[in-house]
Amino acid sequence: MGGGTLLISLPKDWAKRNGVMKGAIVAVDELSARKLIVRPIEDVIEKPREMIVEYPGEDLSEVMNDITGAYLLGFDVISVVGKKVISREDRARLKATMARLVGLEIMDEDSKMVTVQFLLESSAIIPEKIARRMSSILDGMLRDLAEGLTRGDSKLVALVAERDDEVDRLYFLLVRAIRAAIMRPELAESYGLSPVDVLDYRVLASFLESVGDAVSELSKTFHYSKVSRQLSREFSACVSRLNRMNELATQAFISRRVGGPRSIIMEVDTLAKEMSQDLGRIAQLPAAQGAPVAEALGSIDRVSKLLLDISDLAVITQPIP
Repeated sequence: MGGGTLLISLPKDWAKRNGVMKGAIVAVDELSARKLIVRPIEDVIEKPREMIVEYPGEDLSEVMNDITGAYLLGFDVISVVGKKVISREDRARLKATMARLVGLEIMDEDSKMVTVQFLLESSAIIPEKIARRMSSILDGMLRDLAEGLTRGDSKLVALVAERDDEVDRLYFLLVRAIRAAIMRPELAESYGLSPVDVLDYRVLASFLESVGDAVSELSKTFHYSKVSRQLSREFSACVSRLNRMNELATQAFISRRVGGPRSIIMEVDTLAKEMSQDLGRIAQLPAAQGAPVAEALGSIDRVSKLLLDISDLAVITQPIP
């Protein structure tokens, strides 16, 4: 029609259920090169979902948890409303909580209220890119920790823990994106994710966040405890191996749908076994006797197992003939 448009027919029952009548406008979105989705325009122009959080609660931490919970549940506008003036100290803590949540901006504020709104478009929040960014930050944390141990630079080691906050921010954003994809199947399709993929990304998010926590604790252990030069070099080699495992595990997960991750998974498994052997050997060294060393060994082992779990997510279950 008109040289540039093709006509399609819509199922009559569907049109009636969704109030699509003659003259109605529908939205047509391109999900991929071979998929289009047609939906009533009302579904496109959605009202922002709003949540009101009461202040004060029994404890300010409950108010902060409610803000985080509303963010993860996909609410677009979150208002903290008080029956009394929000104190300067509480206001600072509430804003610090909001600052940890990517995409939230303060839209309105007075003495008894703070309103923030999520300003990022859901279609622009791609789980794969967020996961890659989390892995990249972890890569930098592990690389700097290994270098700090090699050089005996306690300041560089201390800086590693600070970057865990950025991992946490991306974790919250990824969980929000995953929840949105679960509630809106068309959004998951626009990401190119199947229901199983969405579940895998939720598990991946948890693993990456836990790796960030463990690496942060590891850096604090080395910063506040003195270990010999020999142990520093031993631990630096272990952290470098963790860095390689992180790179491979993320690569295996991201590339799992295009095939070929098996060799990568096998390499991660080999590195994990070598790590286990090295940790056992380090634990037997005379200089390794003491609580801080035991804590460091435990943290490294935990990170190694988490990265091995991430690579296991890349295993594609073959259909039964």
